[in-house]
Amino acid sequence: MKTTHSGLEQFKHAKLTAFLLASLGLACPATGLAQTDSEEEDSEALEVIEVKGMRASVISAQATKMNSNKIMDGISADDIGALPDRSITETLQRVAGVAIDRYMSLGDPEHFSVEGNGVIVRGLTQVRSELNGRGTFSADGGRTLSFGDVPPELLNAVNVYKSPSADQIEGGLAGTIDLETRLPFHRDGQQIAFDISANYGDVIKETKPGYSFLYSNNWDTSAGKVGFLFDIAVSELSTRNDSMYVRPFFYRDDIAGYEGSTVYVPRGADWRTMYFNRERNGAYAALQYAPSENHEFTLTYFSSDYDMQWNEDAIFVDNWPYGVQVESGAQFSDSGVLEKGRLVQDGGIPMGADVRASSQQAKTEDIALRYRYAGEQFLVETSLQRVSSDSAGLDNTVATQISVPYIDVDLTGSLPTVTSDASYLGNPDNYVWNFIMDNQYDRQADMTAADIDVQYFLSDGFFEAVKFGARYSKTSSDNADTGYNWSPLAPSWLQAAIVEGQENIVPDVSELNLNSFDNFFGGDVPAPANVYAPDASFAFGYPQSFQALQDRFVYADWSAWAYWNRRDLNDDQYTNDQTEETAAAYVMLDFFTDALGKPVSGNVGVRYVKTENTAHGYLQYPNNALFGNGAFTALDAEHDYSNWLPSLNVKVELTDDLLLRFAAAKAMARPNFADLGANIVLNANLSSAGEASQNAGNPPKVEDYVLTLDSTQNPYLDPMESNQFDVSLEWYYAEDSSAYVALFTKDISGYQVPQLSQVEFGGYTYNARWPVSSADAEITGVELSLNHFFSSLPAPFDGFGVQMNYTWIDSEIDADSSSQPVDTDGSGYEDMPFRGLSENAVNLVLMYEKGPFSARLAYNWRDEFLIATNANGFTGTENGITYGLPLFNAATAYLDGSVTYRINDNYAVVLEANNLNDAVTKNEMRQNGPGNHYSAYHVNDIRYALSLRGNF
Repeated sequence: MKTTHSGLEQFKHAKLTAFLLASLGLACPATGLAQTDSEEEDSEALEVIEVKGMRASVISAQATKMNSNKIMDGISADDIGALPDRSITETLQRVAGVAIDRYMSLGDPEHFSVEGNGVIVRGLTQVRSELNGRGTFSADGGRTLSFGDVPPELLNAVNVYKSPSADQIEGGLAGTIDLETRLPFHRDGQQIAFDISANYGDVIKETKPGYSFLYSNNWDTSAGKVGFLFDIAVSELSTRNDSMYVRPFFYRDDIAGYEGSTVYVPRGADWRTMYFNRERNGAYAALQYAPSENHEFTLTYFSSDYDMQWNEDAIFVDNWPYGVQVESGAQFSDSGVLEKGRLVQDGGIPMGADVRASSQQAKTEDIALRYRYAGEQFLVETSLQRVSSDSAGLDNTVATQISVPYIDVDLTGSLPTVTSDASYLGNPDNYVWNFIMDNQYDRQADMTAADIDVQYFLSDGFFEAVKFGARYSKTSSDNADTGYNWSPLAPSWLQAAIVEGQENIVPDVSELNLNSFDNFFGGDVPAPANVYAPDASFAFGYPQSFQALQDRFVYADWSAWAYWNRRDLNDDQYTNDQTEETAAAYVMLDFFTDALGKPVSGNVGVRYVKTENTAHGYLQYPNNALFGNGAFTALDAEHDYSNWLPSLNVKVELTDDLLLRFAAAKAMARPNFADLGANIVLNANLSSAGEASQNAGNPPKVEDYVLTLDSTQNPYLDPMESNQFDVSLEWYYAEDSSAYVALFTKDISGYQVPQLSQVEFGGYTYNARWPVSSADAEITGVELSLNHFFSSLPAPFDGFGVQMNYTWIDSEIDADSSSQPVDTDGSGYEDMPFRGLSENAVNLVLMYEKGPFSARLAYNWRDEFLIATNANGFTGTENGITYGLPLFNAATAYLDGSVTYRINDNYAVVLEANNLNDAVTKNEMRQNGPGNHYSAYHVNDIRYALSLRGNF
């Protein structure tokens, strides 16, 4: 095996100019620049491999990893085409150390995402996303691209960098994921490719189309070499997800027949079905021009457009948990936890039945101009980039209410059984109007960035080259979000306040839709009863339909708060506008020596970056004469900080095919824009002593009040920092086979947690509960990986191959006790792990490729991980206790597959399938008294895609 060294070592074996031009991309066959036989031999490690089929894909990815000067893993374009995955997110989960969650957002376990959503690298969500080595993002309040929004057909490779170097842009504390697009100079001559597909879900029973088209060509002209590439991709998908929920258990000593005993009874149980539709459109174009062997210009345009809509039919408990009773004959565990029985409540158990419609339109555009120059002994690269991203969404819910006579729950099987009185639920006269709720958001983010990098190759010595550069970026992030605007209509507890419209409390049957929950859970559980919910027109008719419903009722003055009012997105209280500027500079030295008897190469450097963030918002003082009479004041919260980020990467060639790597670095990650909002509301609450003093006739004074601030945002958050170390041993024992083991640790400071602290506004000190960059944490892990093809076996078994990897991660967070969750009985919890972190994860891929036929089975399993500690349905305030349960995703496995038949050199037919094992994703709520119990069960489609691919 040969490895390629930059600078001096390469200069010893070939002309320096030829090496520089090879780095520029002008010395490959695609450019027509001739090489001597000796140059071709010594440039073996830089040879471009034409990727065809799964084996060649592994060879290409393996070569990229082997020749990298950092610890990384890569996936080639053919990997994405050959894997049974229809999204980049699902493809990334195959990489050792990378995991994904399958929820619309990690904190919302009630809404499932079949294609995956968030990406976690080595247990952390602080991932930096790049497009061709430059930063890119989605306008969702975070700093990372929504990978599921990007069509995989537009990409040439996906690279996951796990150890940084000084020349990499900062921000990837977890790691950096770089999406690499194709360029016209990557391949000589003309290329035309297409893909036509049909996507089918076996539960929703709908077929949706997809297609992509690529054209690429380059020409030698008298003015130089010119290349052009154009690529478009369109994909539609429809899926269905069924879910059942068991709500938190509460300590009870008043259950009939169990008085004085310690038993735990759930608040109730409910179920829902979600229908999901998305359309993903992508476009990419690249223009390259090389006027000579030393100069190259590249202009790229990238666009990803993602439209999504989901509708939900649901029925959910809407009751007081301490009002629930259990009929005789129920089954309890030895520890007093209800396992099977009938839940009842005086007057019936209030439940809500809703129709919900949610839509989102998101678009990200990236345009970049890059110039490269290769001199006699140096390289210069500079680029200018503009990223624009926006997303807008509307989420509407309209609900009825019904008080069911009972709920039967059976938690003893592998799946729960939840049923109720079918005849009662099937009578529309038993329903009343319950509530309406809307949420609007409009987010826009733009970034302009410029950078320059210079690499100068040195003469003989330990250091081969010095590289230095600078980067400037300016980002604006404007987020408007009304939050969830909930308003009651005529639920049972409000009906006494209705002074006009009593006749409208019960909806007309023509205004309702009977949700039958057909084929619920594929028939594996008894179908829940039919439920009447508002007709979908009430959700889709927003805002007129909402106003018309509200106009049916007039409330007494003491309930005037109940009226629904549409919130204005332009209202200052719903906006979070920020401007951020960063300026960075670095210097890095490449080195090589064989003085120790083994070739040793690598780089050492330091990066300095200064960040200035200004959050534009307002400060609202307490509505009290002592503290400002509720005045609003414009607030420009300015916060700046600097980071020095040293790094070292070392590669030792123990033998021709055995590499030892070591990396040490300091990394950082800035807080999400959504967490940096500057809308601050101050409160002054009269204390017990203050109330007694004023009741005694004393004038109000400052000491009478408890001054508080309660917010989910803090514009003065500092970045997270990590001192991290990596060691890996990599064995490349064949061109298409390798194995490695990697150990890593991250010592993290500034981890963001909600915590009590004291801050000063207007000369007074407030007790603030808001996010603070105060916690320390540590992550330690191991990665094991194997790629192996059984080439030595006799035919036809020599077509088999396997890919296997295993990741183990341990974490510890040292956080203040005030940031820990609380159980329904008021008891606390020990330190929680990082959200999204699984201790164990396994990938197994079985491949077969022989002649025109290839097949692949991909198995992915990950251990339990924390979803949230404040998820909807598992948090609240009851009997003076504000609780929030830790909610975990239970260990889950998915099996995917694909079969490809190559008709000839130009055409292939591909059948792909996802979720072949029809997985049940389970959530588990952790409670101290009743113990741990499954709280949710999700099932979704087995997805099939049939494609015809062409390549010319």
